[in-house]
Amino acid sequence: MRIAIMGSGGVGGYVGARLQAAGADVVFIARGAHLDAMRAHGLRLEHPKHPLHLPTVSATADPGAVGPVDLLIFAVKLGDTDAAARAMLPMLGPETRVLTLQNGIDSVAMIERQAPGATVRGGVIYVSAAIARPGVIGCAGGFHRVVADAAQGDPVMAAFHALAERAVDLDVELTDALPLALWEKFITLTSLSGTTSLMRATMGQVLAHPETRAFQRQLVDEAIAVAHAAGVPVRADFGDVVMGRLDKIPPSVRSSMAGDLAAGKPLELRWLSGRVHGLGLELGVPTPAHSAVFRGLVLYEEGALG
Repeated sequence: MRIAIMGSGGVGGYVGARLQAAGADVVFIARGAHLDAMRAHGLRLEHPKHPLHLPTVSATADPGAVGPVDLLIFAVKLGDTDAAARAMLPMLGPETRVLTLQNGIDSVAMIERQAPGATVRGGVIYVSAAIARPGVIGCAGGFHRVVADAAQGDPVMAAFHALAERAVDLDVELTDALPLALWEKFITLTSLSGTTSLMRATMGQVLAHPETRAFQRQLVDEAIAVAHAAGVPVRADFGDVVMGRLDKIPPSVRSSMAGDLAAGKPLELRWLSGRVHGLGLELGVPTPAHSAVFRGLVLYEEGALG
């Protein structure tokens, strides 16, 4: 199976490395020092239980040099979606599937607007991974799960699932209930990104204090209320499920948005707590905690203040 990774940062680098180690023909689309390091030394995953070093990887900054692939895993930041979706067009053939593992609930529609005719499948990933330094992806461990659209037995998605079954620390589930899967990830992520970014703290620090833990739960419950108002059948006990998940992740974990904030990079804020805030206004659902996150970080949405 020939696979392209559009966006070889934490998520793309992690998934691509695990798939290559499982036997896939993978090409990584990357840039800058990260690309240079991958070409010179391969790609390394720093993982507490299952580290991995691929001494040789195929990596390029030019999607036009790749040619059509079977599966394109789309893992760029949401703010880069439009440009990346246009750039990926030379890698699309008539049978190519684009699997987006981006955050939020809007990714499929965003890509389809820039790539009319592309077959785009939605998906979510639960993993804490980021570029530790050029050519190296750091992963705290814990979750490494992908839930993707089965699309009524799409053979390319089925082949992806079969490949992932041979991979270490990459659990793939196919579902015909993708909207619910997207919202469950969205609820989890917006709550995690909201606290760790606004409070400049790790997940362990947030959960250890009763006041910040209560704020964490408030973010979860508000997003669930918005989901219900939008007609998404999130289960009644899902708030407890999310808090249980957060309690199990390594306490050192911060969200990718918290990392971007610390580095002075643009934030995905408008698609996370900003999206809950906006939907709350639209649907008549109070979202004071998410509104506080959005308003507290909106000045940093385009990066560090000048």
